[in-house]
Formats: sequence, C-alpha cells, structure tokens
Amino acid sequence: MKWLRYSGDACLCGYSHAGRQHRLSANTRAWGTAEETRAELQRRLDVGETTPLVTAPEVKRRTIAAEVETHLTAKRSEGLSPATLRKLKYQLGVFEQFLAARSKFFASEITPTDVIEFRSGWTWKSGVTRQKAQQNLRGFLRLCCTDYLETLLRVLKPIKLSKTDMTRLKPQPFSEEELKNLLAQVPKTFPEATKAAKMKALIHCQVSTGLAIRDTIQLERENLRDGTLRIERQKTNKPVVQKLDDGLYQELLKVTNGNPKYVFWNGTSLPTSATGLWQTDLRQVMKDAKLWIKGNLSHRFRDTAVDFWLEQGCDMTTIAAMLGDTVRTVERHYADLASKRMEDRLAKMPTRSWGAEAGR
Repeated sequence: MKWLRYSGDACLCGYSHAGRQHRLSANTRAWGTAEETRAELQRRLDVGETTPLVTAPEVKRRTIAAEVETHLTAKRSEGLSPATLRKLKYQLGVFEQFLAARSKFFASEITPTDVIEFRSGWTWKSGVTRQKAQQNLRGFLRLCCTDYLETLLRVLKPIKLSKTDMTRLKPQPFSEEELKNLLAQVPKTFPEATKAAKMKALIHCQVSTGLAIRDTIQLERENLRDGTLRIERQKTNKPVVQKLDDGLYQELLKVTNGNPKYVFWNGTSLPTSATGLWQTDLRQVMKDAKLWIKGNLSHRFRDTAVDFWLEQGCDMTTIAAMLGDTVRTVERHYADLASKRMEDRLAKMPTRSWGAEAGR
C-alpha cells in the first residue's frame, strides 16, 4: 500500500495530531494511481485548500496467482488426467513468473504486449506443443480477463505447423520385415524369459488390436472373456469390441502369471507409472532394433493395425469402431494411409485386353 507524506501547516490528512508532519494513505498499491492522488494533494496545498483529502479505498483485486489456482481447480473438476494437469500447472506457472518479473501481479495489468512477448519466448521445437500451450493460455485468459478479453485473444494468432511437424504427425506403420526384426530383438534386449514373453505379447496385442498403450497396460482378464476383446477406451469412453485370434488370446492368458485381474499390470502401482515403465522398455527395444523414431513410440503399433485393416479392405467406419474413435478423427489421421492402400488396390485391378484386335 502506498502512503503520501508532506510537511506544512495545512492539514489535509483529516486526523487530529501535533506537529507539521502529515501522512495519509493513497489507498492503492499501484504507482500510477498513487501518483494521481499525489498530484491532487499537491494541487490543494498550492492553492491553500483545507478540505481533507479523502481517497476512495482500492477495489480488492485477485492476484494472478489466485486466478491460476482457481483455473486449475476448475480443470481438476473436469476430470483431466494428472499428466494434463501437471502440464497446465507448469505452463501457467511460467506465465505467472513472466508477469511477476515485469512487476505485474493482477490480471487487469496484463497487456497484449505481455502476451505477445511471452509467446515469443517459447522454445519448444514441436509446433503441436506450442499449439497446446496457446490453447491453455487462451483458456486462462478467458477466465480472468473478461473485460478486455478480445484484445488479448486477438494477438494470439493460430500457430502453423512446420513441415517437420507435419511429417512427424503422419502415420508411421511398421512393415512386416520391421515387425519381424523388432520381435527378434526382444529376447536380445530382455534375456529374462518371462520379461521377453510379456514384451512380445504386448507388441502382438497392440499390433493386432490397435489398442492405445494406456488401455493395453490396464487390460483385464475380464476384457478377454470368450476370446473377444471388450473395453471402453479411457480417452474417448467409446466401446471397443474385437474378435481375437485364438493364438493371441492364449498368449495373453499365459503371460498373466497368475494375476487374478490384470494381464500386464500388477494392479498396485499407479497406472501412469506402469505405462511409463513399459514405454521405456519399448523405446529401448526399438532403439536396439534401430527402428525408433523420436516422438513416435507405441502409437506406431496402432498405425500398423490400421494399415493392415485398410489392406484387407476395411472401411473407415469399421476401423473407427475397432479403435474406439470417431470416424472424423480416423479419416483425418489416416487419410494418407487410405490413399496409399487405394492406389495399391487400383493398381491390381484387372484391365480389359483387346489383344490383336487393338491394332485393327
């Protein structure tokens, strides 16, 4: 809180006291507002006014730190995953620190220049990461800057993906030869027989079903009853129903090692921790087989499953149902694979031959 002090016979502070020293509150923490009050006090002293200077109390404002915590609380109530919440907390925390370094502690002090310069300091190479960060920033600004929201959002233009980003986002299915090499590498990377068997079963399961890694790790025996895969995807809550190959079905039951409920997970550690450990092992075996692509790990198995289904003539609606995803999402993500498979099928189409008659 800022205070005004002066020496003189005129008392404008409104209090009964002895001496010529006067002190009164500017009722604000902002330097600009305090300067305006100081100028008014000086004007009254210059013209000899004796009316006490009464300053209106400053309207209590919520700090940016408080707004961040409120935003995080709202997101927690939406059921976001812990990993998503951690990213959001980190990104908004960086924004809060950036503003604090500029001596800005209230949302009303945020300007378009602050937003532009904050975004220009992002060092993430991935355009997708920057897009997600901007989405999170826009969501926060919508909560705490309602009075001048459009001005701030207007400067956050869409972030375009680079050619590198576009290439990385394209499906990267394994070829049959690559799958053969990857599976042959498993016992070399993991000599322990039980570990190698589980890793092979995991790869077989993901390649055959297209399940996401988090759904695969938390797969339950009950989900495999009668040799049919039945789950609800954790990401989309959409049902997945697939008939399993009998060999895969027996392999999955065998690697449970007596666990009464789960196939790959022990059921005691955190699901996110278990998934992370399996991904670490997958990355290692892919590296050893010289098949690892940075930023693209277990999702390649999903791409491989879709590529196989397209080769067998499955349509996008059927594939979306088998993946537990929307048709629109599948069409957008796998358009290139669908086009390639269509070209392959068209190239094999029979052509009418006129033989000797063609030259007549």
